[in-house]
Amino acid sequence: MLLVLSGALSPRSAARRISRAVSASAASERSSGLSGWPAAFDNSLLRELRGEPPGAPPLQSRQVHGAHYTRVRPTVTAPQPVLVIWSSAVAECLGLLPDDCESKEFLAVFSGSPPASYECWATAYGASFTGQYGGQRGDGRAISIGQYAGYEIQLKGAGVTPYSRQFDGRAVLRSSIREFLASEAMAALNVPTTRSLCVVTTGEEVVRQWYDERGAQRIQAEPGAVGTRVATSFLRFGQMELFYQRRELDLLRELAEHALKREFPHLQDAMLSRNLVRMFDEICRRQATLIAEWLRGNMNSDNSALSGITLDYGPFAFMEKFQPHYNPWVGGGVPYSFARQPQAAAANLAGLSSAFAELLDVVGKEEGQSTAEINSNINDVRNSVSSTFVDCFHAAHDCNCRAKLGLVEWDSEAEELWNDLLRLMSTRSGANGVDFTNLFRALSVPLSSLADSISITLKPAAFQDIAHWPQEHKEEWEAWMKRYRSKLELEERPSDERLAEMESTNPRYILRNWMAVEAYEAAASGNYDVLREIHNLLSNPYNDQGSEADERWGGLTPQWARDRPGVAFMS
Repeated sequence: MLLVLSGALSPRSAARRISRAVSASAASERSSGLSGWPAAFDNSLLRELRGEPPGAPPLQSRQVHGAHYTRVRPTVTAPQPVLVIWSSAVAECLGLLPDDCESKEFLAVFSGSPPASYECWATAYGASFTGQYGGQRGDGRAISIGQYAGYEIQLKGAGVTPYSRQFDGRAVLRSSIREFLASEAMAALNVPTTRSLCVVTTGEEVVRQWYDERGAQRIQAEPGAVGTRVATSFLRFGQMELFYQRRELDLLRELAEHALKREFPHLQDAMLSRNLVRMFDEICRRQATLIAEWLRGNMNSDNSALSGITLDYGPFAFMEKFQPHYNPWVGGGVPYSFARQPQAAAANLAGLSSAFAELLDVVGKEEGQSTAEINSNINDVRNSVSSTFVDCFHAAHDCNCRAKLGLVEWDSEAEELWNDLLRLMSTRSGANGVDFTNLFRALSVPLSSLADSISITLKPAAFQDIAHWPQEHKEEWEAWMKRYRSKLELEERPSDERLAEMESTNPRYILRNWMAVEAYEAAASGNYDVLREIHNLLSNPYNDQGSEADERWGGLTPQWARDRPGVAFMS
């Protein structure tokens, strides 16, 4: 469990850099739709890494040794596939036209029946939980079908693999829709993430444990689905950790060199040992910026990707009511809560550093380095967690906090304003608290509209009528508002400039869990209009989209969703 600053890139431009590069690549490599894909695939993972030798049972859950991946084809059956939704932005990145996405060939491929010409595979990786190694995991229901135009394309819910751990390898419509909306919403928020191409129902039912209308857990049959996600790679911390823990150092080295070429090609201008040191330093930078972006208004407990993207949307949620230790997953607890995301990332980086240290010892000896030189490289890697990651996180987080408040400088006064604001939001906001997103959007107004009377300014964010707040709460908020106004007045920043930055940092709309519920419950009955409406809304999360959208999707958590299992929390 896990929870991108690259060179001179800002957090926002770092989040956009992959999409621009892939769009340009796809445009230059445009083939004749899906029919041209297999010939145009560049499956570098299959070419450069080790596959499991033929003869092993490809669908039997087991420990896989001596290999990075297993060749396995989708086993999901889709007797009546239906295209639920697709992303035009992702399709464009893959060089697909609308006609391609509405074709029978598209439906067949992305419901789990790619032609035999597609090479398919699932990878092995390990997992750590709060810093403790937990053994082999792997792609238990995700099967990659090719690499094209710089993206790896992966079917999720495609069936069993050796890494399924006795599970059925399938996915339900509910979780597939949640991942589609979450990944595309995160991309629109400029947070580095995997992307989702489409969701296709299979026409079969899948049995899962979930919550009924009364909130009780029960076994139930749900519509099955296959989701397609894409990324520059799905290389994880856990892949390197697996081979380090098993002492399969040849596989560890091969994986590191593959990741260098694939995700860090600009670092290949020195000896391998120095490239590895620089690679780990950049991994720390990217993780730091990713976590800072999450804390700007998102909370997800996920796996860690070497590329610095958000990966694997499981029991996630965007935070609504502000709670520093909010975690929607009942098994996560405080270690993976909103406020602890930096510590969770640091623990994962510390574990990864051990794999890099081992690798640097082996490579350094091959390169004829002295013991002092090897130890220096290892120390550089170890120190990157406590220096590079920490420094980059604070720099990115401070920048985001400053922007969220619309301030010119981040000084001691600004930091005190921020810390006091978080305290007021979490402990001094009446009986029911305030909405995180709506609070910062409420502050994103002209200075003349920041009334000292908090009943006007905070009304869109307060879960309880402010008139009923304890008097001391109201007085503390009013005192803070006066300090905030004074700070803004002293800085004399042009109003248009301040509002432009705040409105591009504080979203108007986020994917709230109750919105996802409305989308997948409607979709389960064959109505995809709600899903598509929400997708369109979240494609422009920073822009006001009118009073109807505000009333429908921009308000506070409805009463029915505030304590409902499967919405407020989930297993």
